[in-house]
Amino acid sequence: MDTLLLDPDVARETAVQRDRERLQGSWNFVSGIREAQMFIAGDHFTVKFKNGDIYLGVFTLDPTAKPKMMDMTIQEGPEKHRGKTSLVIYELDGDHLIWCPAEPGTGNRLHAFPPDEDTRHLCIVFRREKPWQAL
Repeated sequence: MDTLLLDPDVARETAVQRDRERLQGSWNFVSGIREAQMFIAGDHFTVKFKNGDIYLGVFTLDPTAKPKMMDMTIQEGPEKHRGKTSLVIYELDGDHLIWCPAEPGTGNRLHAFPPDEDTRHLCIVFRREKPWQAL
């Protein structure tokens, strides 16, 4: 039996790599209380909201948590959020990403996905943009 499969650190890192790969690319708004687009490349993100706010930064993942967790550190964006970290829960479901960030800098994280009618928490469903294919 491969002892590496039993090592929790190796299992966690494998899960991180898997989810990081699955998150790569462009994500378009499907539903939620605030329309946005997200682009992920490596461990960097850009989130552009319909009102014009743009956030850029880096993220780390913990896909072994329940629900899965993402910490997004904002390097560029609105001044009140710049340099702060938003604690996020997320779920990947095929070509869909459910993304629920907490207010940057609060140190709070949701413990579960809010119901659809909850307008107190930002929770957005994205769909992966299909990659361009040559004809």
